[in-house]
Amino acid sequence: MIYLGYALAIFTLSIQTVQCTGPREMTWSNKSFGPDGPWQAVNVIVGSNSSDLMQPTSAVALYPGGSWESKILLSTLCDNTTLSPICYADKAGLFDSDKSVTLDNNSIQLPPYGSWDDLDWGYTKAVPVYARARRATDWINIQGTPIPEVDLILIRAGWQTYPNGRAYPLEVGTLSLGSPELNQTFGASIKINTTFINSYLYDQGGVHSIPSYSYGMHIGSASLGIPGSLHMGGYDQSRVIGDVSSQSYNSGSFPIELFDMSLGVAEGGSAWSYPNKTGLLGHGNSSMTSGLTVIVDPTNPYIYLPQSSCDAIAAELPVTYQPDYGLYFWDTSDPQYKKIVTSPSYLAFKFSKNSLNNEYITIKVPFALLNLTLEAPLVETPTPYFPCMATNSTPVLGRAFLQAAFIGVNWLHSGKWFLAQAPGPDASFIVNTATMDENNPSVSGSSSSWEDTWKRQWVVLPKPSTITTNGTDLNTDTTPNIGLSTIAKIGIIVGSVVGGALVLALICGCWIRRRRRQRQDPTDEDSHTILDDRNMDKRQSQLLEAPVNEWKQINELDPDLQRYEMASGQCEIYELGPEKKPIFELDHKGTSHFGPFELPERSSMSRPGMV
Repeated sequence: MIYLGYALAIFTLSIQTVQCTGPREMTWSNKSFGPDGPWQAVNVIVGSNSSDLMQPTSAVALYPGGSWESKILLSTLCDNTTLSPICYADKAGLFDSDKSVTLDNNSIQLPPYGSWDDLDWGYTKAVPVYARARRATDWINIQGTPIPEVDLILIRAGWQTYPNGRAYPLEVGTLSLGSPELNQTFGASIKINTTFINSYLYDQGGVHSIPSYSYGMHIGSASLGIPGSLHMGGYDQSRVIGDVSSQSYNSGSFPIELFDMSLGVAEGGSAWSYPNKTGLLGHGNSSMTSGLTVIVDPTNPYIYLPQSSCDAIAAELPVTYQPDYGLYFWDTSDPQYKKIVTSPSYLAFKFSKNSLNNEYITIKVPFALLNLTLEAPLVETPTPYFPCMATNSTPVLGRAFLQAAFIGVNWLHSGKWFLAQAPGPDASFIVNTATMDENNPSVSGSSSSWEDTWKRQWVVLPKPSTITTNGTDLNTDTTPNIGLSTIAKIGIIVGSVVGGALVLALICGCWIRRRRRQRQDPTDEDSHTILDDRNMDKRQSQLLEAPVNEWKQINELDPDLQRYEMASGQCEIYELGPEKKPIFELDHKGTSHFGPFELPERSSMSRPGMV
């Protein structure tokens, strides 16, 4: 019985081990952060207050996606009330290093040493960071799993400087997701090995191990309700739509060749006077006609490009450049603003696919994701802005771009990182975890329609009419007062015809009524004479047989006979029948026994035999 219980315990433990050796999903904060987002971040716990029990000390939210060191903001950051009386970093949480018994901030003798100096924050220097920082190691706990000796840079004080020269406080740190090495080693004679959360889970995770030293991530959008997704050792396949591009990383960075940027519309009409516009990347800069190498970096917030590229995009948008911030503010009073940010309009990035010059992959970023908000302390009131920032330093595609893109990397063996289109807010977000195998490092996309993941979010604009010039179809603007639809043109034509017919009928009716009044009020008592409307001398009234083949007539003598109408060139109406009938004399009242007969005004003709 004892052996049976022991065997059962071993079996149960083995099941638990199998269940835990898959991709590990990270937990995201239920808060969003700024001051230029809103952005989403993951939750971790830094430090411990007992070397035996490993009880955590500080819960913090960090922007995931950096490489090598994680950057952690200390509680002393808010001691500088001159910079800001409000501690904005409190929202994400700060690390109280004095309470952690596992912190080592003395052993690594490499910069930064703790004095004031420039601090690298991502791969661009467009908004430089100046800080008091130093290297350290400490424990990080993710969902109950403690990871020792994680490579850190602790920031005691610091700020970031915008183009206007003003300093603004730091608010959220960054979480490293690995490097090309399993460990980062410091020291010459005495080696100090530091680790990263996913390298430790892969190499020494035990029951919490992951299948590969890798990750897959989509940061999503806080404002549009797209939840973040981060898996260690795998990825959520529902966050990968269509083709995937695989290319080599470079010492922890993710470079890729950007060939062009364009404006487009996913469905319906365009917010512009054209359906799409290409050539925005190299516009006004011949040095970029063949492309530009950019780095994809989740730790930087904006899209950092040469000034000419940002200006080319901004020229097509209702935005105003703000040199104090190096950013473009949306003109929310312009009707075009709402049309662009709520319609299926997007900014497309055309990349080299799989590092090839003749294959491409395009990532579409809807303008709904590029309608971000600046908040305090950057501005006094929330201000919508377009996140393109000009830079002379390394071009970087940051979080603004990654709201619409999936990225991943398999650090070992393959040395490849991955880029793909990510879904919009109408996706199901049912997690479909896939393993990133270390021996077959690849990422497979789903067959979902990208447009379907946005349909309920977009307000589709009506399609404009199409004008053909010299055999080429030109799409006109969607402005309502420009151009007429085919149905409208047909309506105008039909209305004109009907209106003309009514006017003609009214004229003829008035003419007939006038003639009848003249018949009923003769000026001569002679029953055999009729006066014309010009008071001409009496003439002997004579009857004329009008030839059928020369005059069209109206017959009111016999209901069985046909009706004939005069040609448009004649103004007279004859009410004789088409056949030759006996001639009837008029009575003294000027009416016949069968009906009125009208003669043409132009002359009076005598019938032979009547005097």
